[in-house]
Amino acid sequence: MAQPIVKNTGTNYTLYYNVVNYLKTILSNHPSVDVVTLGDVFELGEREFPAYPIANIQIVNTSFGTSVTNFDIELIVADKIKNKNNESNPITNAQTIPFYGVDDKPDIYSNTLAIINDITSYTQRGVAGFEINDDIECEPFSDQFDNGLAGWVAKFTITTHNDKNRCLFFLIAQNNIGYLIENCQTGQRYKAILDVNTLPIGGVFNTLISPGLSPTYGNLVCYSIIEPLSDETNWDLINLPVLQPGLIVDCPTCDLWINPKIWGTTPAQWTTEFRTWITV
Repeated sequence: MAQPIVKNTGTNYTLYYNVVNYLKTILSNHPSVDVVTLGDVFELGEREFPAYPIANIQIVNTSFGTSVTNFDIELIVADKIKNKNNESNPITNAQTIPFYGVDDKPDIYSNTLAIINDITSYTQRGVAGFEINDDIECEPFSDQFDNGLAGWVAKFTITTHNDKNRCLFFLIAQNNIGYLIENCQTGQRYKAILDVNTLPIGGVFNTLISPGLSPTYGNLVCYSIIEPLSDETNWDLINLPVLQPGLIVDCPTCDLWINPKIWGTTPAQWTTEFRTWITV
């Protein structure tokens, strides 16, 4: 039964497990691949498998970009070499050139290269979570392993999104003071650690609704500071940024900053009640 391909719907594809699982899934679904393995190529040469062709996945290097993760992949697709003595001259062992000799290596080269093309083409065209942007280098082999395998080694880089969410964990020793804060619009309260040392009780600040996104108007929210918290271990929000202009007088003024009626102006030039432009 074919394994389902998981689309990019909230899955953290920058995890090593997910990259390996994706490659295993599409290789297992390929009709010409019988066995999929993961690991060092030397282990591949020391084992015998119940069926062939075989595909081996190895991640040889990884790099983090600004918003991406790059996985350097070595994919081996190989088959067991089979002698064709019945098709060669029993006296001279003559070979038919250029296609057939005493074994079926030309067939193996053709089939395994086609498998690699299918797998990389699907990744480039048919899936949302991963990309292959550079060329795919393929090198044939026939005497690299002791168990009589021939095929191709494909080298390519898989790129996936990395949102680098800074609010997943609190990895620094607790130095900042925690607060009980209240959403100015909904009244919902949270236990939060801010990215500043101290703020006065009763003050109001604006911050991001989704920390991983840019500070555009649709991603801003106002909180009022209710009271400080200590000896707390279960925080709702960690390293919550306090955006410019910093501490604000009250919720209505903060709301003017995050939801302006007149773009390119400042709240100091609006009336709080009607939020209309004032000529000064």
